[in-house]
Amino acid sequence: MTDFIRRLVSLDKARYKDDELDIDLDLVYITEQVIIMGYPASGLEALYRNRREDAKRFLEHRHGKNFWVFNFCPVAENFYPSSVFDGRVSRYPFPDHHAPPLAILPLVVREMREWLTPSKERVAVLHCKAGKGRSGTMACAYLLTSDEAPSPQTMRRSQTAKDEATSRAQQIMDTMPSDDPSQEPPQTEPGTPVPLDILGHSVGGSNREQERAVRGDHAENLSRVLELHTSKRMKRPSSPSQRPKQGVSIPSQRRWLYYWSLIISHQAPQGFWSRDLDALKRPSPKIRLTLITVRMHELSGVKVNLMRAANALLERTSYAKAPSDEIAPASRAGGRVWVSLARYDDELVDTLDRWERQTRDDGGNLGRRKPGSEYVGDEALSDIFKGDKWDKRKMVRPFARLGVVREDDYLKEDTQTDGKVVTRVLRPLTDDKWGKLREKIREHAVMDLQEVEKASPNGVQDERVESEDTSINDVTQTLKDDQGVVLNADREVRVKLYMGQVFLGWFWFIPTFHMPHPRTPAGQSATLVLKRKELDFPIGIGASIIDVTVSMDWVSEKADVLDPPSREGSLASHQGCAEPAVLASSLQAAGDPIVSVVETKQAAED
Repeated sequence: MTDFIRRLVSLDKARYKDDELDIDLDLVYITEQVIIMGYPASGLEALYRNRREDAKRFLEHRHGKNFWVFNFCPVAENFYPSSVFDGRVSRYPFPDHHAPPLAILPLVVREMREWLTPSKERVAVLHCKAGKGRSGTMACAYLLTSDEAPSPQTMRRSQTAKDEATSRAQQIMDTMPSDDPSQEPPQTEPGTPVPLDILGHSVGGSNREQERAVRGDHAENLSRVLELHTSKRMKRPSSPSQRPKQGVSIPSQRRWLYYWSLIISHQAPQGFWSRDLDALKRPSPKIRLTLITVRMHELSGVKVNLMRAANALLERTSYAKAPSDEIAPASRAGGRVWVSLARYDDELVDTLDRWERQTRDDGGNLGRRKPGSEYVGDEALSDIFKGDKWDKRKMVRPFARLGVVREDDYLKEDTQTDGKVVTRVLRPLTDDKWGKLREKIREHAVMDLQEVEKASPNGVQDERVESEDTSINDVTQTLKDDQGVVLNADREVRVKLYMGQVFLGWFWFIPTFHMPHPRTPAGQSATLVLKRKELDFPIGIGASIIDVTVSMDWVSEKADVLDPPSREGSLASHQGCAEPAVLASSLQAAGDPIVSVVETKQAAED
């Protein structure tokens, strides 16, 4: 029964069955030396994930002491002591469903290479919680630096005779024409460069030439690596007409891999991750994020009611109040879409960046660790995540918000291509404007709650709400004006979209990869356009998004970057609470259940 539950939880992921040990694990060999598995759990969690003792027994039976475990789960999510695997564990935590601090990629890749190079008998075992997105991102980052690009056909040692025979038969079947003339091609066909839509479409200056320049070998190599990971980690479709599920499917994680492919081929923007001492002494390059424009299909009556019910439920579970006042009537008309900007803890990123520079190979191979670079005085690279300093609380810190503040920033129109479209231009919110908008959001949520409870004899019924502190209550720094938010162009930024208190989707990006280069004294502008499929988790109400446009300008390096508040500035940060992790509620109105319940996976534990 427990094996059935585990297979159910694995969904479309492939599993490894060892008949000799009578073990069925959520585990696959990506290559002969790279293994990905689900979290090795104990207690009740072991009923539906890998049993910790089974995972250890399998690894020791197959590889003796020649395995090293890489754990990407934050302490706040899951934890086990390194002694479980005899001390052979390295931790590089970052939140589920998110892109990591970029410097984690080279640090993981270099340690993997350092472990695997001495012997072909050694294996690296990567896991997060589900053993898919985070683990897959790191496995692909490592494979991109391999001297020989692996392919599904090069895998032999980890296959049984039955596996190999099945694989050969499947290859033959794959070459046969389909009986279904309407069959659609798979999402990623072998040999097809990965589409640049993971980067979005950038407009401005010389960036068009830059985009064309990166469409060559980098995209093709990344496509091969992603294809390999998908072919090993995911089950083959049961029907030829079905599209295969992607192994690394979150657009921001794929975007990070594309950045990495440019970096390791020395095609990153000029000055990015420079080791020039003079360059390191200069202030970081700065951009000003001026606007975020969100285009959405006009919501149907059912979706509007669903959104109102969801906001009512979130209002019932929130606890912070804001000052009352007025704001532009656009918000009353449905313009209460707003955006939260966040980034990883600055001290953490500075630490990771410093160790990235320290361990970088002098010969320019960014996937190789410089010999003897693991120590600086009494500091050790292995001690960065030895404790829980960085990951026992929220790792991602909000620092600014944008919203609709003018009536002419809210526009409804009929279009030939997209039908009825609502366009909202979001501008940076000063502290007083955010307070006004937040109060309006809460005010209408209270009204919605009263209407829902009046319509339903049983009130609002919540089947599952893991909501501790939503972004609407997080403290950010005070923005002095609404001309724009100044950002470090070389740093990661998370843009998270909301309608009221309902999550719409998010995306991560690093501005410099989307800005025109080289910079000119006069300054230049750029816009990054991301379609819905290029956003992370645009489900529920977020499925109505058409595209999101980010407008940016180069500014002086002397401009001040807006910092997140201190950790004590937010009750959620102080307690280690997160933004709502899951909203999966059944809302009943007039005794009739809403069929398409709000199920928005807000896996933003940070």
